Amino acid sequence: GSIHLASCSSARSRLHRSPSSPLPGADRACGMRQSAASPAGDAPPRMYFIPFPTPGHALPMSDLARLFASRGADATLVLTHANAARLGGPVARAAAAGLRIRVHALPLPAEAAGLTGGHESADDLPTREDAGPFAVAVDLLAPLFADLLRRHPANAVVFDGVLPWAATAAAELGIPRYAFTGTGCFALSVQRSLLLHTPQERVASPTEPFLVPGLPDAVRLTRSRLAEATLPGADSREFLNRMFDIERATAGWVVNSFADLEARYMEHYEKDTGKPVFAVGPVCLVNSDGDDVRERGRGGDTGAAAEAARILSWLDTKPARSVVYVCFGSLTRFPREQVTELGMGLADSGANFVWVVGDKNDPPLPDVDAAAGGRGLVVRGWAPQVAVLRHAAVAAFVTHCGWGAVTEAAAAGVPVVTWPVFAEQFYNEALVVGIAGTGVGAGAERGYVWGGEELGGVVVGREKVAERVRAAMADEGLRRKAGEVGESARRAVEVGGSSYVAVGALLNDVRRRRRHGG
Repeated sequence: GSIHLASCSSARSRLHRSPSSPLPGADRACGMRQSAASPAGDAPPRMYFIPFPTPGHALPMSDLARLFASRGADATLVLTHANAARLGGPVARAAAAGLRIRVHALPLPAEAAGLTGGHESADDLPTREDAGPFAVAVDLLAPLFADLLRRHPANAVVFDGVLPWAATAAAELGIPRYAFTGTGCFALSVQRSLLLHTPQERVASPTEPFLVPGLPDAVRLTRSRLAEATLPGADSREFLNRMFDIERATAGWVVNSFADLEARYMEHYEKDTGKPVFAVGPVCLVNSDGDDVRERGRGGDTGAAAEAARILSWLDTKPARSVVYVCFGSLTRFPREQVTELGMGLADSGANFVWVVGDKNDPPLPDVDAAAGGRGLVVRGWAPQVAVLRHAAVAAFVTHCGWGAVTEAAAAGVPVVTWPVFAEQFYNEALVVGIAGTGVGAGAERGYVWGGEELGGVVVGREKVAERVRAAMADEGLRRKAGEVGESARRAVEVGGSSYVAVGALLNDVRRRRRHGG
C-alpha cells in the first residue's frame, strides 16, 4: 500500500533535477505525437499515468488509464520495461479497438542505484535488503520522466502518491497533477488523524485500544495494528511533511473507490485536505471477462493463459459458493510456521479452497493436499484474481486487505476474511468489518514488520483459520451484504453512476485548466 511504500522511502535520494541527455526510446512510444507544442485546446485531453512499480499500484493504474481512454482521454501509461511486458496486453487490445492509449517504457536506472539482477518491480526483489536500492532506482526515473513531459507535453499527470518527483516534474512545466492515492479515503483519513493527533502515543501498551479522533465514526485501533510510520519512535515528522507536500502539490485525489463504500470519508478527506476527491472505482471493472481479466498482471508470461485456464477449469468442477479463495498479495512473505498453520487450517475447514502462495523463495508448504483430501488447489506465484473472484464457485476471500484486493472483492460481491499483515491494511480491515459489514476478521491482533517476517512467528493458528473460514462460508447475512455492495459497485461505474460521473468531472477539470492555462 501507499503508506507502506512511503515508509520504505527514507533511503531514497530525492531527485528533482532535469537531465540534458535525451530519453532513450522516447520517440518509439507507440502512437505518441512528436510535436513539442502544447496540445490543441479542442483535442482529447492528453494524460500521463505513472505508478510505483509494484503490482498493487501498477495494476489499478493500468486499469485507470484504460478507463480514462474509454471516456475520450489520450492516455499514456508510463512503466518500467518489465512492467510494460506484464501489463501491456490489455493496453494494446484497447488501442487496437480504437482507444487513444499506449504504454511508454522507461529503463530503470538499476546500476546507478546499486541494484543488480534486472529486477524492475518490488514484488520481484529477491531479498528485502534490495528495497533501499530499488527505491533509489525508482527515484532515478525522475529526470527521465521530466524529459518525457518536456518532449511530449500533457494536459494532466496522474501520479502515484509515493512518487512526489512526478508531481514536481509536472509542476515545473505548469501541468496540472492529480495524486492517485493507492488506498481508500477511510485509510487516508485514519492515517492523517494518527499523524496529526498521535493518540497512539497516549496508551500504555501495544494492545490497549484507543479512539482515532476526528472521524465520522468511532474507530478504535491498537498500536499493534498501526502502519510502521505511526509507531512511537518512528520518524512521523518526515511522514507528516511528505503528506503536506503531496496535499500542496495535487489538484485533486484520484481514488479507486466508490461512493456507496465510503462516501462520508470521501467528504471528510476533501474537507481535511481542501482538495477534491474523484472516486472513480472499482477500476478493476474496466476489465471484461475475456483475456483482459484472465491474464491481468501477467500479460508477458507465456504460461499465464494456461495457468488461468487450469485454475478456472478447476473452479468449474465445484458447486456454487463452495470455494474459499486465499491470497495475500504480491509482497507478503509469511514465516514457515505461519504458512503451515494457514495450510492446515484450510485443510481442517472442510471447505474447497484455492490457495495462492509465493514463488520458490518462500518456505516449503505443509502436505495440504493429503490433509485436505483433494479439496484444495495450491497455486504458485500468480492467479487471475479478478476472474477467480467473479467465478460462481467462490464464496469467500481470505485477504491481507491490500486496497486493490478490497476493491476487487467489493466489485465481485464476495465477502472477505480479513487478515492484515502490514501498512494500512489494518485500517482497511476496520472499514470492511466495522463499517461496510462485508467481512469478518481472521483474528490477527498484530502485523508483521515488512522485511522481518521470519521473526514474527504465528499470528493466526490453524484452529482459528478453520473456524473463521467456516463462519464466513456459512454467514448468509454477510453474503447478502457483500452482494449488495457488489451491486452498488457495478451501478457506480455504469452511465450516470457516481464513479462514471467522477471520471467526467476530472476530465472537465483538466479541460478547464487547459483553457485557463493550468
